Amino acid sequence: MKKIQLITLTIALLAVLVSCTSKKQGQPSKDRSVGGTSEVLLVTQNDEQWKGSIGQAVRDFFEDVQYGLPQPEKTYRVAHINSGALNDMFKKHRNLIMAEINPDMQNPVIESQNDWQSAPQYAIKIKAKDIDSWLKVFDSQKDELKKIFDKNERARFMDFFRPMINAKVVETLKNTYGFTMTVPEGYYVATNKDYCTWLRKEEIDKSFGLVIYQLPYKSTDDLNEENLIAACDSVLKKYIPGPAEGSYMALDTEFVPPYFEIIPDFPAGYAVEMRGQWNTVGEFMGGPYVAYTIINPEATRLITVMGYIYYPNKPKRDLLRQVETIIWSLKF
Repeated sequence: MKKIQLITLTIALLAVLVSCTSKKQGQPSKDRSVGGTSEVLLVTQNDEQWKGSIGQAVRDFFEDVQYGLPQPEKTYRVAHINSGALNDMFKKHRNLIMAEINPDMQNPVIESQNDWQSAPQYAIKIKAKDIDSWLKVFDSQKDELKKIFDKNERARFMDFFRPMINAKVVETLKNTYGFTMTVPEGYYVATNKDYCTWLRKEEIDKSFGLVIYQLPYKSTDDLNEENLIAACDSVLKKYIPGPAEGSYMALDTEFVPPYFEIIPDFPAGYAVEMRGQWNTVGEFMGGPYVAYTIINPEATRLITVMGYIYYPNKPKRDLLRQVETIIWSLKF
C-alpha cells in the first residue's frame, strides 16, 4: 500500500484520492472481491477498539439510516474482525478499513490502495499514536471514503449486469436521447413517446422501474429544487399511470420530502441527485426512488432518469442500489 504521512488533517482528506492506483496494462486480473452487499469490514487490533470509540465512530457513520426508504435500513452493515484473523480471504473484502494504534508514532499515517488484493476493492489503514488522533483522521476521511465504497457497490452490480445487457432497450435510448445506459435483461419498454420513456421489470413480488424524460434547458433555474420537483410530478402524472382508473405516480413531498445533492463526478457530467419516496395518487402504493438530472453536451436539453422500487414491506436498500447502478452507467 502507498504510505502518506499527514502533517495536517487537510492533507488527510486528499490522501484517499491520491493513493488510489489503477491496474496497469499487462498485469494479471485480480480476484473478485468478497463481502456482502453494502458491507464494510473494520479490522481492529483488539475487541476493545471494536467495542470502544473506534468501532462506535465507524458504526455511527456507515450504519446511519439511509434516507428515503419506507422501512429503516442501514446505509451499510459494518462487520468486524481483529487483525490476527486477517487472512487472505478477508484481505479481499470489497470495502476494508484497518485501524492501528501505535504510541511511538508522531503523526497519523494513511496507507490506502484501490484493488489491493481483489477487484473492485478499496482498502485503507489509518495508523495513529492514540485513539483521539485516529478518530480525527477518520472523521476527515469518512465522507470521501463512503463515496469510494458506493462506487465499489455499483461496480459489483455492474459486473453482473454487463453480460446480460438488453441491446434492444439500449438502442431505443440511444436513438431517442443520444446516450447509452447498461440496462440488463428483464426490463422492457412500457412507454416511449414525447421524449418520455418508461422501462419496467416485473417480478412476482416486486417491480423495478426507470423513467427517462427530456425537457428543454433554458437556464440554471431549471435545476433548482422546486422546478425539478414540479417537472418530475408533471411527467409522472401524464405518463406513469397506476393500476386503478385515474391513478398515477407522484413524489411524496410532505412526509418524506425529496433530498437533493450535487454530484460533480457523475459519468455523464454534472448532475443533481434527488432521493425520496413516491406514492400513487388514488392507490395505496409507494416506495423509494433516486433520480439524476443532467444537461446534454450541447446544453440544450435537460434529461432526468428516475429509478424506483416497489416491494411492499420488504427491504429495498440493495434493490435501489441496483437501479442506481444502471443510471450511473449513463454516457453520451
